[in-house]
Amino acid sequence: MAKSTPSDIVVSYDDSNGNLQDISQYVQTLGGIEIENLIEETHTFGDAMEESTPVGIGKWGQVEIGGLYDDAAGGPNDLFNAALPTSPNDPTRTLKVEWGNNHSTSVETILIKYTRQPDRSALTKFSATLQPVGNPIETP
Repeated sequence: MAKSTPSDIVVSYDDSNGNLQDISQYVQTLGGIEIENLIEETHTFGDAMEESTPVGIGKWGQVEIGGLYDDAAGGPNDLFNAALPTSPNDPTRTLKVEWGNNHSTSVETILIKYTRQPDRSALTKFSATLQPVGNPIETP
């Protein structure tokens, strides 16, 4: 089993035509891909400890992406700023993270928020908050 390093990571996001764009050169932070089980508390009167049972539904956490702002074609401003606002009829956009060693995770997302963060003593940064929807596609 090989380990993944920062140089192995490739981050891609759909443009408005549904074509994945490699945005790795702009991304400095990736908040992680979280999937959790929804559970229900099932303890009853007389139990001394809390009990829980999974309900058979998973839940995605929001994904935070951040890095250096750039208004180049295919850059973060081009991709994220153009995706807002989103109507219920707009297509979702794919987020794909390649972990190296031919392993990747891709999922359809809805853009929740896009922020440009100017700083008078640093380069301007961006951040995007994505809400995954549906089932992930994992490659081995």
